[in-house]
Amino acid sequence: MTISYYVVELIVAARWPEPHTYSWSQNMISDLGVPECLGETGRYGDGTLSSRYICSPWHTLMSAEFVLLGILLFAAAILLSPMLPKIPLGKALPYLAAINCLGMVLVGTFPGSSGEITGGSHVRAVLHPLGAYLELLSGIAIMAIVAHLYRSHRTYTAITLALLAVSIVGVVAALTSSHLGLGPGAAERVAIDPFVWWRIITGVALLVAPVRPALSRSVLTVPPNRT
Repeated sequence: MTISYYVVELIVAARWPEPHTYSWSQNMISDLGVPECLGETGRYGDGTLSSRYICSPWHTLMSAEFVLLGILLFAAAILLSPMLPKIPLGKALPYLAAINCLGMVLVGTFPGSSGEITGGSHVRAVLHPLGAYLELLSGIAIMAIVAHLYRSHRTYTAITLALLAVSIVGVVAALTSSHLGLGPGAAERVAIDPFVWWRIITGVALLVAPVRPALSRSVLTVPPNRT
């Protein structure tokens, strides 16, 4: 289900009206869900000067994808929660997953717009970034906890830690005025996408587990002598 996010993103970006094209390095992810056609904008959502074109004819599809994905991932988190270790950190994961899914739903329900800083919807101006921060920070927390809980599974843990490190670099890039040379849109993707990749990798790991009961010894359970 997570892969659909990238499919929808590509489809919506491709609908950018010519002669303009959606810039993967300069345009923000949320630009794809903006219902207004703002044309050339003078500022980013954080108030910094910019120059990017915003007009997403298929914005409804992008916003619907955020909401649907949040709901489906919440359902998946509920189904997987019985497999988690019965220790405080393990018990915290479903709550963090719920926060992450809530963030995605807020992002889709209240689409972002750089126009909000010049008299647009105050509700969207508050709830959209709130949802984005909830999604980002809870995703980082989930990867950090999983890396700790399943540290005995070295390959999986190494991948999780690598994605966690990339996400943190992206956060730093997004918060700096230079964006570390990545461009604001690219910096945002470096911060957010690692958790998306991690969900895909984790899903594949669950699907390819040779025997379903073996999950208790492989991906989703901490060995008793290492808790």
